[in-house]
Amino acid sequence: MKTTTPASGPCKPDLTRRKFLRNTAATGAALSYTKLAAHAATAPAGPSDTLNVALVGCGSQGGILKGASLRIPGIKFVAVCDLWDVKAKTMSRAIGADVKPYQTMDEMLKAHPEIDCVLIAAPDWLHAPFSRKALEAGKSVYCEKMMSNSIEAAADMVRAQRETGHLLQIGHQRRSNPRYQFMRNRLLREKNLLGRITHLYGQWNRSVKLPFEVKGGISQEILTANGYANMFQYANWRSFKKYGGGVISDLGAHQIDIFNWLLGATPRSMIASGGTDYFKDLPLASGTGTFTYEQLDNAVVVYEYDVPVFEGGVAVMDGEKQKTQLVRAMYQVLTTNGSQNYYEKVMGTEGTIVISEQPVYNQVYREKDTTGDKVGQWEQLARAGFLRKPPATVYNKFWERPKTWNIPDKWLAKEGTQDVRVSIPADPYELPAMPKEMDEKPPHQFHLENFYNTVRAKGKQSDLNCPVSEAYKCAVAVLNINKAVATGQRIDFTASDFVVA
Repeated sequence: MKTTTPASGPCKPDLTRRKFLRNTAATGAALSYTKLAAHAATAPAGPSDTLNVALVGCGSQGGILKGASLRIPGIKFVAVCDLWDVKAKTMSRAIGADVKPYQTMDEMLKAHPEIDCVLIAAPDWLHAPFSRKALEAGKSVYCEKMMSNSIEAAADMVRAQRETGHLLQIGHQRRSNPRYQFMRNRLLREKNLLGRITHLYGQWNRSVKLPFEVKGGISQEILTANGYANMFQYANWRSFKKYGGGVISDLGAHQIDIFNWLLGATPRSMIASGGTDYFKDLPLASGTGTFTYEQLDNAVVVYEYDVPVFEGGVAVMDGEKQKTQLVRAMYQVLTTNGSQNYYEKVMGTEGTIVISEQPVYNQVYREKDTTGDKVGQWEQLARAGFLRKPPATVYNKFWERPKTWNIPDKWLAKEGTQDVRVSIPADPYELPAMPKEMDEKPPHQFHLENFYNTVRAKGKQSDLNCPVSEAYKCAVAVLNINKAVATGQRIDFTASDFVVA
């Protein structure tokens, strides 16, 4: 979403009520977003606040973290590291001549004791050992999600943070996105906009993507010494069980984490269906043979949550226990069709919010069956800037209007009665636009700002928007999907499953 600036020069002021309300709404939204910007410390970085940063993993995700970090004042990269030395050297040149490339993390940490923060964007199976190594060296760590491809390794990351006392943030960046924070904190929790939340939905659909085939690359000797079977598995690690959790982990983890975050709860149970249905025995683009992935290429999941009930911010009790209500969350990931890409949907008895990191998904719908008081509340929130009405389509010429080019059948031309089983179409609104300075930031920048500012402020784990203990809850919910698909059985969780002893 982009905000626009009026053209300069003399013009007749538009003092209509609609214009006034639109300007007031934009101002209210800007103030709301600004208050919710994800920063642990708000003071701008000075020369003494410069953080020396190292990057481990120079692939595509490492490049995203590098690019977002360089937009933040006071961030200085001093070293990068990747097993594939070509990638490390390319990344170091892209950042600057004074950034040193390394092939191993041990070399890098030994050569640069001045490092303050380590960004880890290596394959998932290395997240736990690399995080522990950096934490034990006294560094603050930002590690990409998934935490790991195993629950045991993810638990070790939680223990490593506890043992060292250093900061460990996991890259579930939606938690720092002002639009997501605005939706959760202001619209859902403060305004109770949607009434009782009954369902969540999320998806990440992607078209067929053939594997990477690398000519040359890392020598087999180095690959074997570092635990990789061959260059093909190194380049396509996400789909092999030893190195990654598959697409449900690679893509779905972002959105399943948002389920937990929005509801303030962890699931009580889950069922799942999926498989490696497409990426098996497929010909390679090079014509040199076939390949088969080990991890799921599609999955459909249903979680059940017991969500605590509050009224007016006060817990509703059922005897000595807090009252809960059931919420189901449905998720799907596809790798054979990119229809509607990725988004999340929150559904309640009085409305729906559709949201995504792609601002094309930005819709809010009020159920038509809501009472008159609720209609008035939505209109009041729109005037105050918490919502906005989408602009009406204006046709300046009669020939621009949509035309019906065929005469409908007589029975279609007659006014009929609506099927009583069909709900009246919902009334559309939108989330307000972010201020330009926020709208232009890449998605990961907000999360990195939260991390770097917490480091500068010598803050605590609780100052991070996704501390490792919170990310562990997502790891348990996600990595059990593979187990549920393999066994075909419902998985029931207890609260202790989501806590590392």
